[in-house]
Amino acid sequence: MKAIRYTREAKKSIDRMQPKRKAAVLSKIEAYARGESVDIKKMQGSTDYRIRVGKDRIIINDQGVVVMVVSASPRGQLHKG
Repeated sequence: MKAIRYTREAKKSIDRMQPKRKAAVLSKIEAYARGESVDIKKMQGSTDYRIRVGKDRIIINDQGVVVMVVSASPRGQLHKG
């Protein structure tokens, strides 16, 4: 299993989620780290990947041994800065 690390932004965003959504997001991240099949797609123009969990999106950077969770938020709000 790969180690999982979270950016401060991602941790805050996940902590603010409702319990069911938070549990679903965390379980999907853990499933990816274990090597299970998840809905993942490489993002254009970036080395990051997107994992879809219902209406939420998780942006990760897979660094081989470590999975860095960069961001997590509802689909429409992910790229707004």
